[in-house]
Amino acid sequence: MATRSKRMARPLWLWLISSVFSFLIASPVFSQTDPALLQTGAEVNLWGVHILTLRADYNDVTPAQRAAIVERQIQSIPLRGEYRIERVTGTEGRYSGAWIRVNDARVFGYLAGDVPDGMTLESYGDDIIANLQEWLARRHAQQRPQVVLYGLLFSVLATLVFAGGIALLWRGRRHLLRKLDALSATTVGHKQVKLAGIDLMPFLIMLLSGLMRLMLLALAGLLAYLWITFVLRQFPYTRGVGEQLTAHILAVVVNVGSGILSAIPDLIMVVVIFWLANILVAVLKAIFLRIEQGRLRSYVFDAETAKATRRVIVLLVWIFAAIIAYPYIPGSDTEAFKGVSVFLGLMVSLGSAGIVSQVLGGLIVVYSRAFQPGDFVKIAEHEGTVSVVGVLSTKIKTLRNEEVSVPNAVLLGASTLNYSKLSRGDGLIISTAVTIGYDTPWRQVHELLLNAASRCEKVRKEPKPFVIQTALNDWYVEYRLLVSIDVPAHKLLALSELHQLIQDEFAAAHVQIMSPHFVAQPDNTVLPPSWPPVGQGDTLPR
Repeated sequence: MATRSKRMARPLWLWLISSVFSFLIASPVFSQTDPALLQTGAEVNLWGVHILTLRADYNDVTPAQRAAIVERQIQSIPLRGEYRIERVTGTEGRYSGAWIRVNDARVFGYLAGDVPDGMTLESYGDDIIANLQEWLARRHAQQRPQVVLYGLLFSVLATLVFAGGIALLWRGRRHLLRKLDALSATTVGHKQVKLAGIDLMPFLIMLLSGLMRLMLLALAGLLAYLWITFVLRQFPYTRGVGEQLTAHILAVVVNVGSGILSAIPDLIMVVVIFWLANILVAVLKAIFLRIEQGRLRSYVFDAETAKATRRVIVLLVWIFAAIIAYPYIPGSDTEAFKGVSVFLGLMVSLGSAGIVSQVLGGLIVVYSRAFQPGDFVKIAEHEGTVSVVGVLSTKIKTLRNEEVSVPNAVLLGASTLNYSKLSRGDGLIISTAVTIGYDTPWRQVHELLLNAASRCEKVRKEPKPFVIQTALNDWYVEYRLLVSIDVPAHKLLALSELHQLIQDEFAAAHVQIMSPHFVAQPDNTVLPPSWPPVGQGDTLPR
């Protein structure tokens, strides 16, 4: 167990070291001078103390070269117990400025062109003198052994406190993870948070565990940052670095805090907008649900198109709410946010051409009322019952228990035959045809066909079946029997049973059906033998 803890603790320490190093590299103390700053001036910084900024050229010497010379001259000031610093203005040739003298020795000078806007030559010199005094005081304190010893003592104490804090964080991390594991074991299977039939509780616990790990690592990184800034502030040589690191983290905290405070009114506006949109969506859903259920009648919407209309209107409401709330989203005016928006818009525009055609096809199908779920239809070569009219495709369940997905874009160019739409009152009319020779009286053929229809269980009694003669061909007459059935999906079963009964009726009457074609009339009538044999059962299985 101890070996495992060491292995798990190793990435934490590596992360702390890398995070502290990243903070130091990113801090203004160790960062390189900005190229834009070199064009406007060169700073002179010693031990984290800003002495002055040089902005003007002196003969052929650039501000950066002057800054390097001034830094060397300041560091060459002899160590003394007291320092008398004064400013002496003067002019040399075409240059005017002032000299900084330390203990009556001229150390460096600055020009009138180095003075920033809003300051005079004298006030800028006073700032330089104050900064130089601060650096000389720190350099003098660095030479005192008791200052270094006190710094080491406080650094050791801070290190012990930091190590104790990290140890407490590590123990707290292990305790919290054990608690989460126990919560996961007791919650899964008992408490469930379902969305679209999926239990989200295990994933929520995983998310909570990841967030806790991230928060603990962030807290450990903050402790490391505070520790190193405190240690650096204990020594005069590194006090400036520590002060700048402290100012850096304080600036980050202030910026984040001010950003959060300034974003609160906009966040409240976003919440209000989506809250109002949610109320409007709830009202629209309630209205269209009543229309779908037939409890509310409207001259504009009906039950068949209410569901699709509800979806379209709800989508438009949310899109409109998002458009209104967009300017109030924090960071919406940043270049990064704009870049993400452009990228998402490009993806949608490139990939939505086919989707838009499918969606429009589905809407056209719905609003044209071509069919609805439960209808028995024939689309192209597919025949079956409509199970789902989706946004992108329509699903049909065939008589062979197959599910066929027809893209909505295909529906726009295909002919659709709906067997159910007009059959809800008088049923669906189906027909079958036989061809009988001219030697058989047509009245007998009519009677035989109607007798077969009357014996078929799936054929309705009303409206009554009837027979029409569709053609007088060379060797036979074509008779078509039309009957009505209740369930369109039983069309093939009804025709199968009807064909069996027609064969039995014509065989019992010794009437030959002239299909397939005969070249010549046979000597004897072609009739099927009885099956099963007479006396062993009915001639037609029920």
